[in-house]
Amino acid sequence: DTYGHINGDLCLIKVAQTVQDSLHRPSDFVARYGGEEFVVLLPTTTLEGAMHIAETIRSNIEKMGLPHKNSSPLPVVTVSLGVATTEGTSEMTYEELIKCADTALYKAKELGRNRVTSFREAL
Repeated sequence: DTYGHINGDLCLIKVAQTVQDSLHRPSDFVARYGGEEFVVLLPTTTLEGAMHIAETIRSNIEKMGLPHKNSSPLPVVTVSLGVATTEGTSEMTYEELIKCADTALYKAKELGRNRVTSFREAL
């Protein structure tokens, strides 16, 4: 809202491209999930692997250096990421997985933003 809808859309496009560029397997998938939220699916990836990829995404977006004067903790566009996995569970619905990732995302924001938090860490 600070920079207008057109600039906001351009920022989202750059962020989406950076997320996509951070993924390397044909099975990895990124999609816009809400206003300024994205979902990344990493089939057959361990929690440790997903955390590593999420940190790579976070770091790559910060390194873009897109100005954001109202951003905390840095004056550039940053992201908080919540990671959830079906690893070690017998069954989990899509909705439950998203809810777990969302819980982790809000924990990352609560802890100061510009970070990666797993659902297990958020409990």
